[in-house]
Amino acid sequence: MKNQIVVGHIALIQRPKRQDFVLEVLVELEKRGYEVIGLFAGEVRDEQFERELKEKVKAHGLENNVAFLGRRNDIPDFLNLLDVLMIPSVEGFPLAGLEAASAGTPVVACNVAGAEEFIEVSGDGMTFIEDDAVDAATCIEKIVSNRDEMVKIGQLFANNSSMERYAECLKRLFQEVG
Repeated sequence: MKNQIVVGHIALIQRPKRQDFVLEVLVELEKRGYEVIGLFAGEVRDEQFERELKEKVKAHGLENNVAFLGRRNDIPDFLNLLDVLMIPSVEGFPLAGLEAASAGTPVVACNVAGAEEFIEVSGDGMTFIEDDAVDAATCIEKIVSNRDEMVKIGQLFANNSSMERYAECLKRLFQEVG
């Protein structure tokens, strides 16, 4: 057995957020010899979909490795538990990616425009080909093997993107114009 990998996901439990795809990636990582832990934070909006997810967990024998934690008010602490935050949605890039960067948690996201741009600018993770669990698992392996460097890059991005830095930039712009 290779190392343990803790993959997290933060979103409402509903089909567009693609928790089912995250489960596929966990299965792929397990096939590669990893001990996987999947942590899902988010309020249930689609109870039928939640039942389907739990059936999929059971079908793959992951009952002891996957937890649906519901709505959380401790996202920074949650992010610190993870090796990587997974964002498989094709809806653009959610706030969770920025929160992950500020917590020093690398992100693996679907290669849609918003996510791809965030990863390119922040350097805090990798993107995978949409609906390709093999590619997503490979990205997670690469992130985990370079996690210390990814954490540093993400934290640097977060520090450079703080509200204080943003206010300083705006102040300089107004001084230049005024």
